[in-house]
Amino acid sequence: MLCVATVAFRRDRTGDPFYDFLVWNLVLAWVPVGFAVLAYAAKRRAGGALVTTVLGVLWLLFFPNAPYLLTDFIHLHESPVTPLWYDALMLAAFAWTGLLLGFASLYLMQMIWVRAVGSAVSWLGVVAALGLASFGVYLGRFLRVNSWDALVRPRGLGDVIRTEVENPLQHPRLVVSLLALTAALTIGYLIVYGAVGTDLELERE
Repeated sequence: MLCVATVAFRRDRTGDPFYDFLVWNLVLAWVPVGFAVLAYAAKRRAGGALVTTVLGVLWLLFFPNAPYLLTDFIHLHESPVTPLWYDALMLAAFAWTGLLLGFASLYLMQMIWVRAVGSAVSWLGVVAALGLASFGVYLGRFLRVNSWDALVRPRGLGDVIRTEVENPLQHPRLVVSLLALTAALTIGYLIVYGAVGTDLELERE
């Protein structure tokens, strides 16, 4: 609500709709949370393995939309209608909210993995998911690929991914972006995970 209010206030005061896209990006950041909640609920029901797996795949597909909000700082620039500090705080609010939504959905998925394969292997899943999310953010930010492209034009998306990964050394921006964002997200998740603790009700049968 605070994030949407900052955009609405800015537009009301200036008439400038430039940052309206942030609201849609925030909506997309909630999608993986929904899939994670449904997957967690399905896992708790007997015989929900297939449904949990399908929901988990959909979660992974849309998971990059949450950390993607971090990259919206690329749009920050001097504006004749609003102070730079206001736009910076607005973008920070969206980025932080998106990050927390992503971590919350990842936490739910990790609890599913803990019950399925154990705690140690679940952390491998966490790092792998964050690495794939970082790659998804790269595809979205630099190649303008969307999550739903995997559903509506999977062949085209496959061609794009194959071009990028066939020879990663020819794409230094990909390597640097992937390593930097994966490391940052992993450290951030570890901090949040440590703050939340491991004795929450979610981890108890």
